[in-house]
Amino acid sequence: MRRSMLIGGSALALIVLLAAGAFVGGRLLGAASETGGGRTWNITTGNGRQISAEFVPAEEVPEADPDVAGAFSRRQDNSLFIDKTKDGFAVARNEDGSFSVTNATGQIVEVVVTGQTALYVDTTLQNAEAAISDGKLYQQLSPGSIDEIGELSFVRSWGEMRGDRLIASVVVYTRAPVLQR
Repeated sequence: MRRSMLIGGSALALIVLLAAGAFVGGRLLGAASETGGGRTWNITTGNGRQISAEFVPAEEVPEADPDVAGAFSRRQDNSLFIDKTKDGFAVARNEDGSFSVTNATGQIVEVVVTGQTALYVDTTLQNAEAAISDGKLYQQLSPGSIDEIGELSFVRSWGEMRGDRLIASVVVYTRAPVLQR
């Protein structure tokens, strides 16, 4: 009984940590897109250490604010349906143990990913300490895959609006938090 409570408590702590990471990551991405970088962020690492650093967007990210930013809603073929969010990306744990985005607006925008779309996964917060140099937090991107984007992913897209859809030239997303045993 005691061991199962300890394991359950550890799993709960890990879930809270992952949700907090998704929240901070989304807020970090949202603020960077709003300000173009230059904003100081306080980040708490896994060992409880506080780091203050100025956020510097990756070179691959357009300087303009994203045309669409929000939570992944669903995918159909090469189209991502993004629920715009207000003030970054916030995730909460529901009573049933599931997670949900708490600041989605309900305004869904279709983002079309083509063969010419540059697709990146933001890996900055996977090792925030390594991304910091000279008091600055440098955004870290890796090549991404549309198949990896899913529930609780935060997506930012730049491109050309055609009617009610965006033909994406650049898409940057965060991975959804994953609970590992």
